[in-house]
This record gives sequence, C-alpha cells and structure tokens, in this order.
Amino acid sequence: MKRRILSGRLALGVTALVQALVSCAGKEQALPYSGFRPLGDLTITENPSLWGELNTHDPAIIKDNDYYYVFSTDASLGNLHPLGVQIRRSRDLITWEYRGAAFKDFEKDCAEAIAYAGLKPQNKDGLWAPDIVKVNGKYRLYFSASTFGSSRSCIALAEANNIEGPYHYLGMVLKSNANALREPNAIDPAVVVDASGNQYLSYGSFFGGIFLVPLDEKTGFVELEAVPRRIAGLRHAAVEGSCIVYLKDSGYYYLFLSYGSLSHDYNIRVGRSRDVDGPYLDAQGNDLADLVPGNAGDVGTKLMGGYTFGGNQTPEPAERYKAPGHNSVLVDQRSGGAAFFIVHHVRSYGLPDYWFYMNVRRFFLNRWHWPVASPLRYQGEEPGALSLPEGDYDLVEHRSDSNGESHDSRAFRFRDGAIYAASPENTGEALGTYRTYDGFRMELTLEGRPYDGVALIQYDAHGREVRTFTLMSEDGLCIWGRLGGNGLGSSG
Repeated sequence: MKRRILSGRLALGVTALVQALVSCAGKEQALPYSGFRPLGDLTITENPSLWGELNTHDPAIIKDNDYYYVFSTDASLGNLHPLGVQIRRSRDLITWEYRGAAFKDFEKDCAEAIAYAGLKPQNKDGLWAPDIVKVNGKYRLYFSASTFGSSRSCIALAEANNIEGPYHYLGMVLKSNANALREPNAIDPAVVVDASGNQYLSYGSFFGGIFLVPLDEKTGFVELEAVPRRIAGLRHAAVEGSCIVYLKDSGYYYLFLSYGSLSHDYNIRVGRSRDVDGPYLDAQGNDLADLVPGNAGDVGTKLMGGYTFGGNQTPEPAERYKAPGHNSVLVDQRSGGAAFFIVHHVRSYGLPDYWFYMNVRRFFLNRWHWPVASPLRYQGEEPGALSLPEGDYDLVEHRSDSNGESHDSRAFRFRDGAIYAASPENTGEALGTYRTYDGFRMELTLEGRPYDGVALIQYDAHGREVRTFTLMSEDGLCIWGRLGGNGLGSSG
C-alpha cells in the first residue's frame, strides 16, 4: 500500500459532509456492515463500532481460537480511527467487529519507524499493510512505514502475548533508501511458512519489485547475511501487496500480487511454483520475475479486476466492484477438510474512492490446480452437490488486462447443457456447453475455450439464494457467472 488513502484536508471535508448527512438520515437502527447493508450508508461512518468491513484497507487475516482477526492499514473515511494498525474480529467471516488499534501509544511505541520514514502523525500519517503471525505462543505483527511515492521506507516488528495487544515494538526488520529504483521498497510485508516449517518474508512495492528473504524463527528478524531474492517485477513495474501460501492439495506455492494503480485499475494476480523461492510462473508459463511496466497484461494469471454484474442496470454501488487488491489468504482447517479464503479490499464504481471496504471470498482449486474465487462475498455457504438450473446467466470475463473501466457481464441462456446468446425471441446457434460433475465441480466451453472450476449456491445482500460459478481456462482466463432474474441487481 504505497500511499495515504485520504489527505488531511479531504478527510476534514468528508467528515463535515458525513456529519451533515448523518444528521438528516433519520433514526433507523444501524447494524455493522456485513454485506447485508447497502454500501454508501453514511449513518454508520461516524461510529467505529458499526464499521464492520468498512474502512479496511490491505487486510491481513489470521484465525485464533474461536475468532478470525484482520489487521489493516491506518486509513478510514474521515480519518476517525486511532493510528497504530486497525484490528477487527469475527466469529463467522461475515460480521466484523472493529477492535481499535494494535499500539497503545503509536507515536511513542513506533518512534524509530516514524522517524526513519519521515511520518507526520499530526497529519494522520500512519502505518501501512501489516501482517500477523503466531509463533511459539506469541503474536508477531509486521508493518511498514513510508510516505506516498517514496522508497525511504521500513518494515518493523512488534510482539504481543494477546492477539489484540497492546503490541510492543521490537525494531526495524528491513529498510530501504530514497530513490532506490533497482532495490526493494521495504513495505508490504507478508510471512510465508514453507512445507518444512521454515519462515520467509515477501515484501516490496513498485521500484525494484517483489523480494523474498529468510526469517530467523527465534527472533522474527531477517537471518544474518541473508540475501533477498527477487521473485516478481522489476524496473518500477506496478506490482505490490505480495502474499505467498503453500497448499498441500496441489503441492504448489502460490504468489498472489496486486497490479496497477490503487484506486483505478488495481487487480489481483497469481503465479505458482514448486519451490518457495520460485520461479513463480503464470498459467501460460511466464515468469513473474519478468514483469515490467510494458507487459502487465501478459504476465501473471489474473483472478479478478473491476467488474459489474448486470451492466448499467444495477442500482446498488456494491454491485459495481472497482480495484480489488492487496489480498491475504486463509487456510481454515475444518471438520470436512481445509477451506480456502481470499480477503482483499475493494472500491466501487458507484461511490467516491474513499469508500473502501473488505471482501471475504471463498476460493477453490480447479482441475489444473489454479485458484478460482467465488463471484459473491462469503455468507456462510458450503459447497455441495448441485446442478445448474436452466435460465439466463450473467457472465463476467475478467480477461488479462489491468482494467480501469468495468468489465461488464454478458447475458447467456443455459439450456439442456448448451449455451446460447440470451434473446427474448430465439436462442440461435449454441455458443458452448456446460455441465457439473463430481458434486459441485463444473466445466464449461464458451466460444471454443474450455474452463473448469466449481458451481455454488451463494447468497446475495438480501439473503436470497443465487446460483453462481467460478471458472478458469487452462491458459489462465477467469470467468464468473450468476443466475439472473431474482439475483440481478442485488449486492454481491
């Protein structure tokens, strides 16, 4: 996360606007935002206890006993939060409770990092893009300090006996100098544990690319004499927000990255490797280390970018997702096996950029062992055997580009295993085929390209069941679908 979300002046103006609108909003009982409340509702912005997913930027997720926790960047609409890394928790990954800041006294506790990066707390300069990990019964919080557009940055470490803190500052783990165009920018830390239990830190943003370095498990700091290895991007490629996870189901390490401009064409991509230090290849065999500013649309398998279900007919801002990015991954061990979740922030085409919030989506591996993310946010659904009913489906094709404009859905008619152009008069010639298999698995061929993934019963923002599917082609193109009609125009 390479920039502050709101300037001080804009933040003050937004706060005044919020106060004015809230005073006219009536006395309707507000609830935490959990996907069932319309995005853009100003009645919840002044009260952090009602934020829920709102104001969550660069989320990092962990499960601890009966709770899921998310730690995130110091940013909020109106800058109403205390500085020192935001904390949220949830019992179900649906309804989130804001728990305050990780540090008791941000300016005192983090004085070294503040001074090195040149932060000005009086202007609401805070900490960026944290990551959280539990080691030997203690909680280690990695976070970054920097200012917009600068590579004079640092990653620091703090520790606590309780996951909600307060955290005690231990020192700087990595630092970078100004104008370090070929070196890693020391922000966006993310811890990865390899299949043998060894710990590494991935980090970096623009400038020299994304790097990986071994950690000393006993101290949490970088191993002595360790040399960082570049695993993605170079020459100021627009890439940041790395997250690496090893999935036993496939035997691959997956490197998730965010490409593009934070509030314009941000999008999530992935590469994979049999070894934690790479090389990380996309579905077409391109090495993510070869990413440069001129080939962003050709390197990296794109999981999602800006999109709209239902085209311009959708009235709700949350149906027009913009700039999803900076994700974290949770592997949740459950009685039925491991469940995979991708957690990221997002904006909306229908609202100003300072309306950012968190999405939690379930994801699965398709037959080619690539992750496919659910089209709608997680609302407690569990996969099970199902068949897709006939009808008109809206399909979003994410394509390979970094798109600032929305990729709007196209309507198709599914009937008797064949796919047609949706038409009130006739179906015309079949454009493809579809079928479910092995319970909720699904394959589809559209306009000559085969896809594979899963079909799901999900829930829209009004609690209604919606048939959806998420698929990827063998060459790495993602496609999402949802049954139209009842689900059309409702918040995803």
